[in-house]
Amino acid sequence: MTHPRSSRRRRVAALAACAVATTGFSVATGAGVASAAPNTYRTLSVTADGSGYVLTNTGGGTYAFGSVRYRGNPAGFTGDIVGVSATADGSGYAVISSRGQVYAYGSVTYRGNPTGFTGDIAGISVTADGSGYAAISTAGQVYAYGSVQYRGNPVGYSGRMTGISTTANGSGYAAISSAGQVYAYGSVTYRGNPAGFSGPIVGVSTTANGSGYAAISSTGQVYAYGTVQYRGNPTGFTNGISGISVTGNGSGYAAVSGIGQVYAYGTVAHRGNADPGTTTPGNLGSRIVATATAELNNSGHNNVARPSKCNFYSGDLKAGPTLCTGPNKESWRSQDWCADFTRWVWRQAGASVSGLGSGAVSFKKYGDARRTWVSGAGLTGVQPGDAIVYDVNRDSSWASHVGIVAAVGPTTVTTIDGNFSGGKIVRSTYTRGGKFGSKTVSGYARPVA
Repeated sequence: MTHPRSSRRRRVAALAACAVATTGFSVATGAGVASAAPNTYRTLSVTADGSGYVLTNTGGGTYAFGSVRYRGNPAGFTGDIVGVSATADGSGYAVISSRGQVYAYGSVTYRGNPTGFTGDIAGISVTADGSGYAAISTAGQVYAYGSVQYRGNPVGYSGRMTGISTTANGSGYAAISSAGQVYAYGSVTYRGNPAGFSGPIVGVSTTANGSGYAAISSTGQVYAYGTVQYRGNPTGFTNGISGISVTGNGSGYAAVSGIGQVYAYGTVAHRGNADPGTTTPGNLGSRIVATATAELNNSGHNNVARPSKCNFYSGDLKAGPTLCTGPNKESWRSQDWCADFTRWVWRQAGASVSGLGSGAVSFKKYGDARRTWVSGAGLTGVQPGDAIVYDVNRDSSWASHVGIVAAVGPTTVTTIDGNFSGGKIVRSTYTRGGKFGSKTVSGYARPVA
């Protein structure tokens, strides 16, 4: 029972040269500004060895990373998508809606949908080989399918049930309530309940053999039990933490925030974040575009002295050692300035620029630090005001260019770039997924206020 829809996100793996040739795209005189609502993520699932993971937002947008193979997105459901679970090797996954509609992909065998439950469905968990799965409702009704053995329903808890996790072979499962009450069944060993947390508990994940499990609160407090090794708590996230998933032996885990920021620990490799949609407050993206457009049309600033690297933005930021000469340009400075232009515009528009420098790659590092970096040439989820970074090298120590997204179309993106061809500020449009002149898109960073 699969419903394909194209919404894929894959990971694509310092001072910048910044100058860009004008071959292969067009100069744009104007374009509409796209907008989108924030995406909401409720859970994620890692492979047994931590080499990949999959996330699905409430609207069904599915993002597969690393060793998890993208198989498709759910469509035609009612309610929200509330759970996703991958097989041990990432060859399949299942998602479930709050109304109990199960979508099975790849090596997961579809077995049926929960019916007759009270409240909503809260989550799903598949066995290692995809031959079975279990679901749970917020009222504690467990539904076991295929090789998962039904062992009983939680009773006597406070709050609502928020998650379920099966062992690799389906011989046991753990469930948890928002108040932190853990219910262990079959081969899952009960180890204790989280206590002292703030916010509700939002998820639980057990090891392959049930010898350990981890739980997490919406404020990012991780509780590790048995063979799960505690590795740290996520911080700096947006819209709360919404789920956790551990590796088969408990040596690593990943957590996800409400906007798709992934936090990877131990043996889980961080591969990228899901598309957050529009998340910045006060229409920050629109202010960035307006500021960049004003500078594009500002002949006093967009008027580079010779040599061509002499510019207003590096001077105003006091970036670079070389002062320029010439009428009214004594305070300008000379260096590659695509990053200085982008940083200056972000700062003027009210974005945080802490950690940014004169290298284009600093925007990639900015996004990594704030979990707003989305990798890939397809620019899935890109919005006006974001910064696109090009040609990031293997160790993220250098990138060739950075520019500001001015508008987004179904197949194109329009950018405003400093130190562009001829050392000017220029507005250009090119095809998403293609090259920007001779440069390759590495991804984009979203600003935060």
